[in-house]
Amino acid sequence: MSKSYVPCSNLKTAGFVVAIVEVLLCALAVYGLFRNFHLFGASYFIWFLLGIISVIIIIIAIALFIYAIKSENSRWLIPHLSAQIFLVIFLILVAFIVAILLMFGAYRGIRNLLGVSNYYMSDDATYLLGIMIIVIYFLVAVLEIFFIYIVWRLYKHLCHYETIDNENRVNWQVVNDFPKDNKHGSAAMGDMYPYGDDRRNDGTNGQRYL
Repeated sequence: MSKSYVPCSNLKTAGFVVAIVEVLLCALAVYGLFRNFHLFGASYFIWFLLGIISVIIIIIAIALFIYAIKSENSRWLIPHLSAQIFLVIFLILVAFIVAILLMFGAYRGIRNLLGVSNYYMSDDATYLLGIMIIVIYFLVAVLEIFFIYIVWRLYKHLCHYETIDNENRVNWQVVNDFPKDNKHGSAAMGDMYPYGDDRRNDGTNGQRYL
């Protein structure tokens, strides 16, 4: 049985699912950024701006990711993989810092970290907010790690597919002219017997070729 080198449709489908989920996460992030900016005001502007820039970068990476799947080109998966790795590191780092601040009761530090130092928030509310940040960021990080595994498998598969395609690529050149039709051969192209009705019935010398 011949082996097929077409990229696995299951991996490609999983890749599209990853892209859809990440777009939804970006939409939720944008909603949260605008809501927090409306709620906390100018003190949240720096975080709002950084968040919007990050979402734009992620959207571009997702677009390149979809293009990589459609074009079956592994190189275009690298920006998305890089963005995923950076996002996981960022999420885990923020969750870790918030956890440390909660352990030492540094609630003001949490408010400063979130850019809401000028907004009145009780320590109890800050504690609950910190717990929520740790849980959400950790869950998103775990989800992205799973997505990295899918994208990495797709990347390896496409790399293998491109290698197989290159190995089986046939380079050939045409020597002189093609045969004039399907019934005639071409001696210039290496045909041993220039078959055809014209050669079989040679009216000049009266010979008939079988």
